[in-house]
Amino acid sequence: MAAAAMLVVVLAVCGVVPVWPGLLHLVALPPLDQFADLRLLLVRTDSWSQFLVLLAVVSAVRIMLMAWLLGGLDTRRIRFATAFYATAFGPVLLASCADATAYAMLYSRAFWPAVALVAVLVWILGPVPWQGDAGLRAAMGRTWRRGLRVEVMVPYCAAILALGALAERVPALTVLLVPVSAAATGLTVWAMGRAPLRRPAAALAAVLVASTVVSVIFVRTRAYDDPEPGPRQAGPLLVMAGIDSRSGEGTMHRADVQRLGYECEQVYYFSYAGTGGGQPRRDATCPIRTGAPYEPADTHRPVEEQVALFAEQAANLQRPLTVAAHSHAGWIAWEAVATRRAQVDVLILVGVFPDTPLGFPPPQVDRPGRVFGDLLRWAVPAIEFAFFPFDPDTPAARQLLGDAGSAQAVLGETLPEGVRVLSIASAADLPLMPHGRRLDVERNGCPVRAAHSSLPTSAAFDDEVIRFLNHRDPVPCPAWRDWGAVVIQAFGVPPADVDETVRKRAGRFRGRRSIGGS
Repeated sequence: MAAAAMLVVVLAVCGVVPVWPGLLHLVALPPLDQFADLRLLLVRTDSWSQFLVLLAVVSAVRIMLMAWLLGGLDTRRIRFATAFYATAFGPVLLASCADATAYAMLYSRAFWPAVALVAVLVWILGPVPWQGDAGLRAAMGRTWRRGLRVEVMVPYCAAILALGALAERVPALTVLLVPVSAAATGLTVWAMGRAPLRRPAAALAAVLVASTVVSVIFVRTRAYDDPEPGPRQAGPLLVMAGIDSRSGEGTMHRADVQRLGYECEQVYYFSYAGTGGGQPRRDATCPIRTGAPYEPADTHRPVEEQVALFAEQAANLQRPLTVAAHSHAGWIAWEAVATRRAQVDVLILVGVFPDTPLGFPPPQVDRPGRVFGDLLRWAVPAIEFAFFPFDPDTPAARQLLGDAGSAQAVLGETLPEGVRVLSIASAADLPLMPHGRRLDVERNGCPVRAAHSSLPTSAAFDDEVIRFLNHRDPVPCPAWRDWGAVVIQAFGVPPADVDETVRKRAGRFRGRRSIGGS
């Protein structure tokens, strides 16, 4: 383990592998180490040939290391290690792809299942190799009879989470923590060789009960009290739904605008199809009196067209104008206002990501992420079946998600003086923000314990907006609100190095005054 830790440290110091909290997992207990390998190879290799060659090399090293830890490099132990990693490969690859997809699509509902799958795999398979001289099937049976060795796995998992959180909070320590992670793995392997508990089933049941109780408490405490309705606001409110919405459908349409202080005659709904005489109301809180009916495909049109449509529809509204933009729409509104193509007084960003941390290359282009990009396109039918229609090569997806750093470049544009901005994030989205959630705006609201899609209908969202519109103090934010993201950040993929990308793209934005053609 000391040799493995030294190798990882050297590779990190030399820049061969990126330094991010997940670096500590390269010397973690199997199959967490395999999960770290695949996350790296999927998003950093330039071609399929490079991916397959490096995968073969890394897998061989993993097999030899496990065999050595099991007692020596003989045929039986090498065969056992090979069978173990081959058994774990399919589920771990699935988790790695879902993890990378979440970062590329900025979709936390893919990230959390990926982390849950990895947790289950580590919990069930982590103790298997260290149960004495036995074949893989016999070792699995022995692991179950010994209660999954919870007396060893619980402290180890706690240590791994704590080390990952420390690396996330103090990045300068990440490389120095690699030997500590390796030591935790070595101690765990040593502890597996000691006698198991006398009543392993009772210990396992106790852990499961405790986990269930904590989960129930967590879910039951997510509710927020409805705030008092805000006073009547001056001027109109323009509501912008996010990508893949349609006229009258999308959570933003269901926002309780009257609680925020707006009557229906003050409320307008943005249309991705342009101006018109009205749209179907469907689930919208108020009648949609303006704009042309639009479908999900309209939200994927080129970004410069979306910015122009926003500017055109905002120009017809009186001042002071408040815009509430959900998710992808926040980038559109920001770009239009920053380039002085639209005049807005208050901008409310609802679940807008400050980063596009990963990106993916165009089809058939050999550059970092080629393998992941191909797998993402092959998985589109499954994504559409499980989540929503998605095409990674539509104009909007390519311009805003395809290149790492696109969001940073947009939000790096300076807004006109006097524009008030409130940013509200979902706590579930925080792990997909490796550079932090805060924007350079007047107020960053406390992260809301609600799903990304549910933010606009959350009582916490209403409370934050009412306070902001009426120049009241923000909602008190507990210090622990982002702890979940801090602890779990190490399970994400390494973000791309986007500093140079942001600088170049921001320069193009300033020159063109639009993000079209980027």
